[in-house]
Amino acid sequence: MSIHQRIHIALDQCEGHGQCAAVAPRLYELDDDGFALRADFEVAPQLVDEADSGLKACPMSAIRWRED
Repeated sequence: MSIHQRIHIALDQCEGHGQCAAVAPRLYELDDDGFALRADFEVAPQLVDEADSGLKACPMSAIRWRED
């Protein structure tokens, strides 16, 4: 059984700083104002480090790992 890693973004905590997309633009999609467009998405194994960099860059700590 494999564990799928997912990113969850608390949209109510996102303040549109855009730091996640600045360091991991392939994963974090933002609207024109810098707010996250997707609250939850699966991360391919080869992109886990990049996703984690985006998570750590969020000044609001609005991004978390979730395992399914």
